[in-house]
Amino acid sequence: MSDRDASVLEPVVYTAGVINYRNYDDLSACLKALQAQTHGAAHITVVDADSDETRLAPLELEFPTVDFERIENHGYAGGANRLLAFLGRAVPDAEFSLILNPDTFLEADFCEVLLNSMRSRPDVALAGGKLFRSGRERLDSAGLRLPLNRRPQDRGSCQPDRGQFDRAEYVFGASGAAMMIRLAALPDLEIEGEIFDEDFFVYHEDTDLSWRAHKLGWRVYYEPAAVAIHKRGWQKESRYSVPAEIRRHSFKNHYLQIAKNESLLSFVCLLPVFLFWEVLRFGFAILLDRTILPAYGQAYKLMGRAFHKRGVLQAKRRDRKSR
Repeated sequence: MSDRDASVLEPVVYTAGVINYRNYDDLSACLKALQAQTHGAAHITVVDADSDETRLAPLELEFPTVDFERIENHGYAGGANRLLAFLGRAVPDAEFSLILNPDTFLEADFCEVLLNSMRSRPDVALAGGKLFRSGRERLDSAGLRLPLNRRPQDRGSCQPDRGQFDRAEYVFGASGAAMMIRLAALPDLEIEGEIFDEDFFVYHEDTDLSWRAHKLGWRVYYEPAAVAIHKRGWQKESRYSVPAEIRRHSFKNHYLQIAKNESLLSFVCLLPVFLFWEVLRFGFAILLDRTILPAYGQAYKLMGRAFHKRGVLQAKRRDRKSR
């Protein structure tokens, strides 16, 4: 029996939701694509941070079956954690949850294809599909890779799609723009009540979660047949249109994820790479973007918490190995 036949006989129960921060222009199209899935979600929730009631009220009328939850702005990480909690209470027996950015638009079979891939691979905690930029001329993400300098990268970002990422395979990470999560993995992945680390606030929290999943014996899968469009707010050519506060989060989170996840042996072996990369990063900050320099202080203040979470993760690894 094929995966597709199995999904027809025993439908997978999943929930879905969107983490929104004042992107009402894209949210309607995102929800329409989500509701049009060939395998529909059992429940859909939008967590809306710092809500603009004049923009949100018409969407509540347009989508009466969607739950809209107003929350304070805790960044992507905090929004994702609250979204998972809302979805868990709404459908306690769901097997998977899909989390989306509001500027992500799914093709009709995205969820069906991705769920079938995950269902046949019980070791997969996180999965994503092939994401394109607007217009589908260039790729946005074919999963995440973690190079030696530990600066996470979207595979294929900005490249024309020539079929170079048409193979389904295990990868380092899945993009938080459209990430399917196996809910049975959450007890392993959570650290002190958080799935996504809220100290990150925004950017690289998907890399941190993917790295943690690997360290705990789970895997991440890339399924190119699951296709979506991601407009993406931060692109290289528009870097300085992103508020400096947000750019600082991206800068500081590089250090937090290394402190939490890098092994001591690997850190020592890669030390020359790290030092070379740090010279480049500092030079860039001094010469081209001095507004991000306070990120060094922010990272330093959070380093104690990062090492504490590292200890919790190490204890989880030991416990998992002893089972």
